[in-house]
Amino acid sequence: MTLIPKRLKQRPQWRGLPIPYIATIRSDGTPDFRVTDHIKRLSVIKYHQCQLCGQMLGKFFFFVGGRKSAEQNAYFEPACHLDCLIYAMRVCPFIVGKLDHADIAKVQAANPDRVVLIDDSYVATKGDAWIIVKADNWRAVQTQGGTILVQPNVIKQTPALEPPKMSSAEWRDVKEFLMR
Repeated sequence: MTLIPKRLKQRPQWRGLPIPYIATIRSDGTPDFRVTDHIKRLSVIKYHQCQLCGQMLGKFFFFVGGRKSAEQNAYFEPACHLDCLIYAMRVCPFIVGKLDHADIAKVQAANPDRVVLIDDSYVATKGDAWIIVKADNWRAVQTQGGTILVQPNVIKQTPALEPPKMSSAEWRDVKEFLMR
């Protein structure tokens, strides 16, 4: 069992999981973890808040993405606290391998009162690995399709990680490596 970090424990929960701050809340009050609330996403980027718990970030910021995000140093997902991020990477069905792709038609059908926007820079299929980046600042950039991405000022990054195969000890090693 993965313990919920203190900041995330303060978030409302759905089926035993904390609801990420930037997750869409449908008109009936239920969350959709697959859909980002665009207004909240832009707000956490602007005000340096954790996209998961919604609280202010500290001196360092942590981003996660696949190999392509790391190579291009451009992330759709805003920054997080490290403990929030590691927790999410241990429980998120997309990251831990329970879902292989985001079925955009199903997401749109489940959220008829919202427009689910995708631009050409978005990858709806899961890559083979995840990389965490530690940064001390970032800047927002816009793709040709109009999506705002974040380019962190990278201090350090992990090698490629495979969360479904990682033990608690390996996660502790990742945290220790990034906090050095």
